[in-house]
Amino acid sequence: MKKRGIFSGILLTGFGLYFLFERLSLFPMLHTWPTLLLIIGIALLGQAYIGKEYANILAGIVLVGLGSHFHLITLFPAWPNDISMFVLIIAIGLLFQYQKTKQALLPTILFFLLAAAFLFSNQLKNATNLFTTGIESLLNFWPLAFIVLGLYLLFVKKA
Repeated sequence: MKKRGIFSGILLTGFGLYFLFERLSLFPMLHTWPTLLLIIGIALLGQAYIGKEYANILAGIVLVGLGSHFHLITLFPAWPNDISMFVLIIAIGLLFQYQKTKQALLPTILFFLLAAAFLFSNQLKNATNLFTTGIESLLNFWPLAFIVLGLYLLFVKKA
């Protein structure tokens, strides 16, 4: 198998199956745009892992993750449907890319921490009700931590 045609081959096969199933009225729950995201993401992951173009891992994981997320929202009403899932998907993509490239460990860890903070923010808020006055005022300014960390990475840390 030529490594150049992996992306195109998977993409054309996936789209062909998608449109064939649509014509034959098979799997009607998959005739949605999240399925197209899944197909493109799988093609990118095939190019990344089979074609050894590891730069495609993040984009592939993000597209597969978003496609899966939008399908899972319709299947499971309790599935989280907020920014936390998008941050978690990006963190998973960064983790898989780090596994192959050994680069960007700090952003990977930061995205996982951010995803955990978003996922459990309601529980954290309920747990801190005893200290509402001081902690709530600090929680209003949490974006400043991102600004400070971003400026540090831009101007101080040279690596």
